[in-house]
Amino acid sequence: MFQEMINGSIAVLTRPSVATFEEHEKDNLGWALIYSVIAGVINAILGAIGAQISGTGAGVGSTISGAIFGTIIGLLISWGITFGLGRAFGGTGSFGELAWDFSLFSAPLTVASSILGLIPFLGPIAMIALAIYNFYLAYLAIQSGMNLPSQKALYVILIEVVIVLVIAVCVGVVFGAAFIALMNSSSR
Repeated sequence: MFQEMINGSIAVLTRPSVATFEEHEKDNLGWALIYSVIAGVINAILGAIGAQISGTGAGVGSTISGAIFGTIIGLLISWGITFGLGRAFGGTGSFGELAWDFSLFSAPLTVASSILGLIPFLGPIAMIALAIYNFYLAYLAIQSGMNLPSQKALYVILIEVVIVLVIAVCVGVVFGAAFIALMNSSSR
């Protein structure tokens, strides 16, 4: 199954289209999670190496265990939101199909992004390009995994972006208020 996922990843990354996603689509949540967790562990190792190089490092063991649980929880929430929005727009795909489609591109792109993050100056620029490509592949995966037309898949992505922005603003406000309160209390 792992080799099948690698072959599917190569296909969707090199020939991105709804048809390519459909050709390699499976309804297998378990393997989608396993594939993604493997990528998460690789990312944690690369992150730990980067942290040790920069001198800001946490322990490798805690970083890896955090990556495993963080990957599982984060992906299930993310895929769940995408699935719910897809269903709200009339999508008929299964959760396992959507998860499989997303894991085919997100796992390798996340590892590639972590590798690029270790490269000073050019790495962040390349990571932006990968993020844009990731959005495009998500758009195609939503069409395939949820059996949605292109316009409705675009709505799903745009709503998710708005949700992320609202959460980021809320977190920013909370941390900003906490910082201001801390500064006010320390100046007395």
